[in-house]
Amino acid sequence: MGLEEHIAEVARANGWNVELRKRHGSRIQDLILERGGLILVVQVKDLSNPAGPRAVTQTKRDFDEYIRHLLGERLGVTVVPVLISKDISEKARRRALSYGIRYYRPNELEKILK
Repeated sequence: MGLEEHIAEVARANGWNVELRKRHGSRIQDLILERGGLILVVQVKDLSNPAGPRAVTQTKRDFDEYIRHLLGERLGVTVVPVLISKDISEKARRRALSYGIRYYRPNELEKILK
Protein backbone atom coordinates (compact mmCIF):
# COMPACT_ATOMS: atom_id res chain seq x y z
CA MET A 1 0.00 0.00 0.00
CA GLY A 2 1.33 3.42 -0.95
CA LEU A 3 1.34 6.53 1.21
CA GLU A 4 -1.68 8.00 -0.62
CA GLU A 5 -3.75 4.90 0.17
CA HIS A 6 -2.53 4.87 3.78
CA ILE A 7 -3.51 8.50 4.35
CA ALA A 8 -6.87 7.81 2.67
CA GLU A 9 -7.51 4.92 5.09
CA VAL A 10 -6.58 7.02 8.14
CA ALA A 11 -8.81 9.84 6.93
CA ARG A 12 -11.79 7.53 6.25
CA ALA A 13 -11.38 5.92 9.68
CA ASN A 14 -11.64 9.40 11.21
CA GLY A 15 -14.78 10.48 9.37
CA TRP A 16 -13.26 12.28 6.37
CA ASN A 17 -14.76 11.96 2.88
CA VAL A 18 -11.91 10.90 0.59
CA GLU A 19 -11.31 11.28 -3.13
CA LEU A 20 -8.16 9.45 -4.21
CA ARG A 21 -6.44 10.50 -7.47
CA LYS A 22 -9.46 12.16 -9.03
CA ARG A 23 -9.55 14.76 -11.80
CA HIS A 24 -10.96 18.16 -10.94
CA GLY A 25 -10.66 20.60 -13.80
CA SER A 26 -7.53 19.95 -15.88
CA ARG A 27 -5.43 18.31 -13.11
CA ILE A 28 -5.57 15.12 -11.06
CA GLN A 29 -5.13 15.72 -7.33
CA ASP A 30 -3.56 12.96 -5.18
CA LEU A 31 -6.09 13.27 -2.34
CA ILE A 32 -9.08 15.46 -1.57
CA LEU A 33 -10.10 15.13 2.09
CA GLU A 34 -13.33 16.76 3.24
CA ARG A 35 -14.97 16.93 6.66
CA GLY A 36 -17.26 19.54 8.19
CA GLY A 37 -16.74 22.30 5.63
CA LEU A 38 -12.93 21.88 5.56
CA ILE A 39 -11.25 20.51 2.44
CA LEU A 40 -7.60 19.49 2.25
CA VAL A 41 -6.07 19.30 -1.23
CA VAL A 42 -3.18 16.90 -0.60
CA GLN A 43 -0.11 16.31 -2.80
CA VAL A 44 1.94 13.25 -1.78
CA LYS A 45 5.59 12.96 -2.82
CA ASP A 46 8.19 10.18 -2.73
CA LEU A 47 9.39 9.89 0.86
CA SER A 48 12.91 8.82 -0.15
CA ASN A 49 13.80 12.40 -1.14
CA PRO A 50 13.06 15.79 0.44
CA ALA A 51 10.29 17.74 -1.27
CA GLY A 52 11.74 20.48 -3.44
CA PRO A 53 10.38 23.67 -4.98
CA ARG A 54 8.76 21.72 -7.86
CA ALA A 55 6.66 19.74 -5.36
CA VAL A 56 5.46 22.99 -3.82
CA THR A 57 4.61 24.39 -7.25
CA GLN A 58 2.70 21.21 -8.16
CA THR A 59 0.76 21.41 -4.87
CA LYS A 60 -0.12 25.05 -5.59
CA ARG A 61 -1.28 24.26 -9.13
CA ASP A 62 -3.43 21.33 -7.97
CA PHE A 63 -4.94 23.56 -5.28
CA ASP A 64 -5.64 26.40 -7.70
CA GLU A 65 -7.31 24.05 -10.18
CA TYR A 66 -9.43 22.49 -7.45
CA ILE A 67 -10.53 25.95 -6.28
CA ARG A 68 -11.58 26.86 -9.82
CA HIS A 69 -13.52 23.60 -9.98
CA LEU A 70 -15.15 24.07 -6.58
CA LEU A 71 -16.16 27.68 -6.99
CA GLY A 72 -18.19 26.75 -10.03
CA GLU A 73 -20.14 24.12 -8.05
CA ARG A 74 -20.53 25.31 -4.46
CA LEU A 75 -19.61 28.08 -2.04
CA GLY A 76 -19.01 28.36 1.68
CA VAL A 77 -16.18 25.86 2.15
CA THR A 78 -12.57 26.31 3.28
CA VAL A 79 -9.94 24.66 1.06
CA VAL A 80 -6.34 24.22 2.24
CA PRO A 81 -3.38 23.18 0.02
CA VAL A 82 -1.21 20.60 1.80
CA LEU A 83 2.17 19.09 0.83
CA ILE A 84 3.11 15.78 2.49
CA SER A 85 6.75 14.68 2.46
CA LYS A 86 9.39 13.20 4.74
CA ASP A 87 11.34 16.48 4.53
CA ILE A 88 11.34 19.77 2.67
CA SER A 89 14.21 21.96 1.50
CA GLU A 90 14.56 25.50 2.82
CA LYS A 91 13.88 26.95 -0.64
CA ALA A 92 10.73 24.83 -0.94
CA ARG A 93 9.64 25.87 2.58
CA ARG A 94 9.91 29.56 1.57
CA ARG A 95 7.96 28.93 -1.64
CA ALA A 96 5.28 27.00 0.26
CA LEU A 97 4.93 29.90 2.70
CA SER A 98 4.60 32.40 -0.16
CA TYR A 99 1.90 30.24 -1.80
CA GLY A 100 -0.01 29.62 1.43
CA ILE A 101 0.72 25.88 1.25
CA ARG A 102 0.89 23.93 4.49
CA TYR A 103 3.67 21.36 4.75
CA TYR A 104 3.43 18.29 7.01
CA ARG A 105 5.33 15.07 7.53
CA PRO A 106 3.03 12.02 7.17
CA ASN A 107 2.75 11.44 10.94
CA GLU A 108 1.90 15.11 11.53
CA LEU A 109 -1.01 14.93 9.07
CA GLU A 110 -2.19 11.69 10.66
CA LYS A 111 -2.43 13.53 14.02
CA ILE A 112 -4.37 16.39 12.41
CA LEU A 113 -6.78 13.96 10.76
CA LYS A 114 -7.66 12.38 14.11
